[in-house]
Amino acid sequence: MKIMVCGKGGSGKSSLTVLAARVLSKAHKVYVIDSDESNALLPKILDAEPPKAIVEYLGGRGAIFEKGEVNLAKAMAKAGKGIRLDELPSEYSSSSPEGIRLLTIGKVREFGEGCACPFNFLTRTLLKHLKLETNEMVLVDTDAGIEHLGRGVEEGSDAVLMVADPTAESLELARILKADVVKLGKTFWLVLNKVTPEIADIITLKAEDMGLDVLGTVRFDNAVFKSCLEGSTLEAEKAYEDAEAILRRANLM
Repeated sequence: MKIMVCGKGGSGKSSLTVLAARVLSKAHKVYVIDSDESNALLPKILDAEPPKAIVEYLGGRGAIFEKGEVNLAKAMAKAGKGIRLDELPSEYSSSSPEGIRLLTIGKVREFGEGCACPFNFLTRTLLKHLKLETNEMVLVDTDAGIEHLGRGVEEGSDAVLMVADPTAESLELARILKADVVKLGKTFWLVLNKVTPEIADIITLKAEDMGLDVLGTVRFDNAVFKSCLEGSTLEAEKAYEDAEAILRRANLM
């Protein structure tokens, strides 16, 4: 299954991606695809080495649009059988202690380098032509906001997991994203993150008033907060328990 993890900047989508990957790795072979062109800390919180970017394997960002979808897919596939992540050269992935495989699409790092459009196009192509075995799961940590929606990245996914923090902006983005994801015939899940007892009922009711069904909530976790502040391997207590319960509710465990 290919799941895109979305959310506005600061909502905690990278942390939830890592927690979900750890939970799912108990029963599945899990790949995490870093499709956020600006976030630099995903390898650290996952406790994996930063792999070479897939965009480099394909000749650099300037070559992405020139090749087009068909040629990009062919370049990443073998014998026309679709793209298999475990068939990419070893330097384009790394592994966490749990055996979670990390791949990176590409990063914007220099002044005047250009927009992230080629990266979104590459992610869309990869997901559309990706072939998975029954026990394999792919989590895509997307760029902040919903620009990927305009680039059609969701087309290649099976489901979208929206991470919303306790803000009106997060819920509004969830409402917009859900409408389009449902039109595409994809599964849409909403998870409320960083929830404290004081605001749990408020944000849940607000979401329901906006026509948003809440799959589950992840409590604010000091261990997660501290790990993200330090930029170190993600530690979690309550948040891990909540992520596990949510994935079971989604029938992914």
